Amino acid sequence: MGTQFARTLAILRQRTRSTVAKVLLIIGMFVGVCIVLVNLVYLQGNIFDGVRTYVRGEGLWAKAQKDAIFYLTHYSYDKDEVDYHRYLAATSVILGDNQARQALLSVPVDEQTAKLGFIQGLNHEQDTESLIWFFRHFHSTPHMQKAIQLWSLADERFKSVMRLAENIHNEINQFGGRPEILAQYRQQLIEANGELLHLEIAFSEILSEGARWVKQMTWLISLGALLLFIGIVIFTSRHIINNIAKSEQLLLMSESRFNSLKNSNTIGIISWRLDGTIQDANDHFLKMLNFDRADLASGLINWRSLTPPECEARDAIAITELVQYGHCQQYEKQLISKDGALIPVMLGASFLNGSDQEGVAYFMDLSASKQAEDKLRLAATVFNASTDGIIITDPKLSIISINQAFTDITGFTQQNLQGDAARFINTGHETEDAYQAMLNLLQQGEQWQGEILKETPLGDKLSLSLRINTVRNDQDLLTHFVIVITDISERKAEEEYLRHIAHHDALTNLPNRVLFYAKLEQAIVHVQRTKGIFAVLFLDLDNFKPINDQFGHDVGDKLLQQVAKRLSSAIRQIDTITRLGGDEFVILLEHLPNAENVQILQEKIVHAVTKPYTIDGHLIHIGASIGSAVYPDNGTDAKSLINHADQAMYSMKKPIK
Repeated sequence: MGTQFARTLAILRQRTRSTVAKVLLIIGMFVGVCIVLVNLVYLQGNIFDGVRTYVRGEGLWAKAQKDAIFYLTHYSYDKDEVDYHRYLAATSVILGDNQARQALLSVPVDEQTAKLGFIQGLNHEQDTESLIWFFRHFHSTPHMQKAIQLWSLADERFKSVMRLAENIHNEINQFGGRPEILAQYRQQLIEANGELLHLEIAFSEILSEGARWVKQMTWLISLGALLLFIGIVIFTSRHIINNIAKSEQLLLMSESRFNSLKNSNTIGIISWRLDGTIQDANDHFLKMLNFDRADLASGLINWRSLTPPECEARDAIAITELVQYGHCQQYEKQLISKDGALIPVMLGASFLNGSDQEGVAYFMDLSASKQAEDKLRLAATVFNASTDGIIITDPKLSIISINQAFTDITGFTQQNLQGDAARFINTGHETEDAYQAMLNLLQQGEQWQGEILKETPLGDKLSLSLRINTVRNDQDLLTHFVIVITDISERKAEEEYLRHIAHHDALTNLPNRVLFYAKLEQAIVHVQRTKGIFAVLFLDLDNFKPINDQFGHDVGDKLLQQVAKRLSSAIRQIDTITRLGGDEFVILLEHLPNAENVQILQEKIVHAVTKPYTIDGHLIHIGASIGSAVYPDNGTDAKSLINHADQAMYSMKKPIK
């Protein structure tokens, strides 16, 4: 019997090793998926930063292009070489970006030349790394290829502006500037400006579409990795379950050979050797000490090592009796369980016939009440040490106990809730349907999980994850609800912050171009239905560049932030203001009673913006040029309205900014 039992144990050990290998594979896959997800989050952050830098760069390019055409137009009128040199300065920005693009498209990529080009294009030096990284990693994607194509078209179209500039310059220097010729050139400049504005808008839109596409792809890859992991877990778990089933079959075969050991459900029985080896044991003995068949097969269980030092003297007396009589008197001792607990037992032992080394022993567990107390103390420790809030209730949601973490998180005590958990879980749901869904499941004795927004006794708002688990007895009757509350306010705030920065300008915190165009399209749809009117204002700061040159970009950035605050204070809550780039702002005025209100609001805005500023100890004065377009008088689509407001602004702009 011993040989057959040993063979069974050998097979069990082999299957255990196979099962462990598969569990380790699952753990390895889980770690791999976590690493992939972390990398995807890092990549997504770099992508959004890259998109941000390109949107800012496009704003600088657009600003330079408008300045170039503006000064060139003025030069065609006043023939002042100062305006022509200002045109050349604005052109330098566009040429810098063109240089950067050519360097990035070259083989091999010339990163140093690209960096110098971006800096010449007035991009911040710290942003050049993001610009180059984004271009190198995503230039082959469909959206980026379209963006590069639009960039190239804009550069080529601007070259025609440069050729017009040369023609205008030659016309003025050689022929004194014939009015009819200069008028033709100015008309060509207007056409070029319109085409370039169209390309700029298309470039911004394709960047936004590309960012959304990349975000969707990263989430799809994350989902794919997760599904792959789940598939492997299911596949491996199936093999583990099969191994367990085969192991159980082997155990049943072993049990049939040792019926005298396996039929006892109240007494632990072992086959032992004098050196401490336990050759076999019934389930009751193993369960009593929290061991399992794998521990027995591995030789982990040894009755000498399971005996605490203070019981060794009594064991020596029993061994003496065994040697003399073949059996010993029943006596009490303690055994060390697998988790280190001392289990009081009553035992008796005897040698097998003809052997003075092997025998059998029986054990009766005397610690049922003590184990029950230990379990209660352990449960209480876990309950009170948990960082999640926990409420234990009866089936009617009457509170039995609340842990300290619940009060720390929510501020509520059992007395605040008047002993009724329903006072807490019945409010704060996002919709009435969500509340009814929870209520229906609880009435059916089922589990529920969701999120609620609660107000603490101090008035703070908390986003909470709520899990309501059921506890059932041996008859499958509901006995308790366990409500677990986790504070997810920080995670919710982070999600809201990410949504905010995706639609707002990083410097001024104003809505960005994407959000502005979305609101503008909504306004068009609304007035088409209501037959109302709205207006678009295009505002450009005068004398901003000299301020930047004199006091530095840090002061310039702070000035833009203060301008944004004044603009926000000057408009109504229903209106929208965005910073297109540089010192250009666009304002959407909705729900206007009549077109005459536009002029009043314009004057109010200009008055607010042109008041003196004090920044870092410097008293700063700036001017503002503003133009407007009213729907539907000046256009019925976003492009025509913005173009009209832009032209209206430039028509009133002073020659020297």
